[in-house]
Amino acid sequence: MVKKRALEHGINMTKQELEQLISLRKEIEELEQDIQHIEQMDIKAVPVKVDASSQCFPYVKSRVTVQGYDPLLADRRDRLLCEKITLLCERKKKAAEEENHLLQYINNVKESRVRRIMQYRYVEGYSWEKIGCIMHFDRRTGERIVSRYLKRNKNSG
Repeated sequence: MVKKRALEHGINMTKQELEQLISLRKEIEELEQDIQHIEQMDIKAVPVKVDASSQCFPYVKSRVTVQGYDPLLADRRDRLLCEKITLLCERKKKAAEEENHLLQYINNVKESRVRRIMQYRYVEGYSWEKIGCIMHFDRRTGERIVSRYLKRNKNSG
């Protein structure tokens, strides 16, 4: 709530706050890969000895080996999967909040060129090199334009 009011009153975001969304998105991507890896975990069949009897009379008791799965390993996998999915949901919620704050901030930037650079970098996740190609300047220029804007805006806020 404080951050929302700050944005409405023109107070600046820091470069770290702007970069946070990119980092959160990468973290979400990594969590999704972890979940996929856990889901594909093979719970190998393990040999288990059980009591059995012959099918016909006289029913003679014997020990037989059958294939089963390790319930402890399956439980551990399920617990890990549940933790990762919960963490993923939390990160997605945080990313949505960050994106909302970021978009509000960027939409309030009056300079079109700065707004476009910020959109490319912090919303689309483009590298400074790619932004330079799109906007026809070298990679450092886009970063400098944003840095100067943030510094100027910080000093005026």
